[in-house]
Amino acid sequence: MKSAKKSFSIKSIAWILGASMIIFSLMGVFITYLAADEEFNEVLEDDLQQNADLLNAMLVATDATPEELAVFLKEHIRNDDEDTIWVTVYNLEQGWQVSNLDHTRPLVERGSDFIKADFEDYGWHGYQHDEDGLVVQMFRRDDLTDDIIGDIAEDITAPTLIGSALSVFILIWLVRLIVRPLTALSKELDRRSSDDLSPLRCDTRNQEIQMLTNKLNRLMSEVDEVLTRERQFANDVAHELRTPLTTIKLELSCPDPDTQAIKSETERVNRIVEQLLTLARLEQQHWKKRFETVVLDARMQSILDKYRGRFADQNIELMTDITPCSVQGDATLLQVLIENVLSNILRHSNACKTVQVTLSQQQLVIQDNGQGTPENLLKTIDTSARRLDSKGEGLGLGLTICQRIAAIHQASLHFENAQPGLKVHLTFSHSITTSG
Repeated sequence: MKSAKKSFSIKSIAWILGASMIIFSLMGVFITYLAADEEFNEVLEDDLQQNADLLNAMLVATDATPEELAVFLKEHIRNDDEDTIWVTVYNLEQGWQVSNLDHTRPLVERGSDFIKADFEDYGWHGYQHDEDGLVVQMFRRDDLTDDIIGDIAEDITAPTLIGSALSVFILIWLVRLIVRPLTALSKELDRRSSDDLSPLRCDTRNQEIQMLTNKLNRLMSEVDEVLTRERQFANDVAHELRTPLTTIKLELSCPDPDTQAIKSETERVNRIVEQLLTLARLEQQHWKKRFETVVLDARMQSILDKYRGRFADQNIELMTDITPCSVQGDATLLQVLIENVLSNILRHSNACKTVQVTLSQQQLVIQDNGQGTPENLLKTIDTSARRLDSKGEGLGLGLTICQRIAAIHQASLHFENAQPGLKVHLTFSHSITTSG
């Protein structure tokens, strides 16, 4: 059994990031302080050693007296609150010692090395140079050295902590900038009912939130279209099946049912079911994967040859003007569309005498000279499944199928009165090329 994944809010992530920034900044400051402390102590020790060696060499070269040395130390050795230097010179052969501070401390041990001492309630560290009976000791106070290192640490820490605080503040501000519109969007979604798919409002300048809102609106628009088509599909089923089923029921309830009528209505039900299955397959939207180049003029000739005899049986003259062309699409679907239009002309154009079929490079036009269609009905049949009359099967599902096939091919299907007759325009927006 899989364990549930833990969820984190953006605010909690922001707090974790902010705390991590401060912790890592402090760790960086501490590591920098340790490195600076070590380097600084090495520099001070090297300085004391070099000065002790230099003073020893000067004393050997000048052979200064104790009085001259005392004057020199008083004038040239620093002794203040910032950096106090303590220098003591021992001349073991002549038995005297001189220091810039007032003391008579005996020499504890011989040899050249780094040494430590306590004097005047302070700790001192320094270097002792021992050569040919002349010992030079040079010390620096520990507390003053610690103060200098503390000042360095403060100079390192202060800007780092200020920078970290500013970064955390900016991070919190950015998180609020992101979370606020997300929270508003979430609240608006909570207030929505399941049947409210109207566009969401986006009152923010954040491009990512705007993009998310636009994608949600597009998704809800597509879902709304799907639900609308599903409801229309259900209405189509009820509308198309009601009449033939009622007829069959009435005939079967009679003592002497009309078997021919029952057979005719049964065939009609069968055709309606086939159209419903075709419409259901169209709604799955997998057809574009099968698109290929369709030689539309050759396909039209095949369809017209099939329908020429049927038009002749109803004394309708079929005239054609076919221009060689091809289109990217599905040949079977295009044939279904064209055959549905031609079949509806056969069923509904009682006064029709001629039908003109014109195929150009970007448009297919089918026009009859029948009675036409009322203008109020033409305003609705371009976008919905409506019946062209109150008798027979009507255009119904056939028109819905035609509209869906046109939409799949990114083409437009338009109906208009030709005065006389009805003109059907199938216009392709692209992918039309001249063939042969």
